[in-house]
Amino acid sequence: MSNSSAGIASGGNTGKDKYLAVAIHQIIEEYGWKGIEKHFGGDHHMIYVKSGSPLDKVEVKAHKVGNRLDVNFLGITPKKGLLDKVFDFNVREIPKSFELHKYVSDDMTVLEEQHMTTIIGVVLKELEDVAED
Repeated sequence: MSNSSAGIASGGNTGKDKYLAVAIHQIIEEYGWKGIEKHFGGDHHMIYVKSGSPLDKVEVKAHKVGNRLDVNFLGITPKKGLLDKVFDFNVREIPKSFELHKYVSDDMTVLEEQHMTTIIGVVLKELEDVAED
């Protein structure tokens, strides 16, 4: 992954938060999720779908807070009834925080890639497990 993400986010004054958001995006796609919407800016927002998943989609919302990237992973299931439509009972959220210096070096190299991949894999599995209940 490091080689492909380097080409995407290596130019100019690209911030570590954007670089880390792109790395998270690529990891999610490695788990078989297809990115259908991506916005990398001040706030990062990505939407994914996966054939055969009990989830309609996964949304990832990330924003920089100081020296960390706060990431909210939202698993969205099909709306089954009126309460789901009114109260968003069909949405499950798992927040995670990534220290920028721990995951992206000053020369924009992804650090702790395996650890980050494991965290994201666990989050995706938890969201799908909740959706199946």
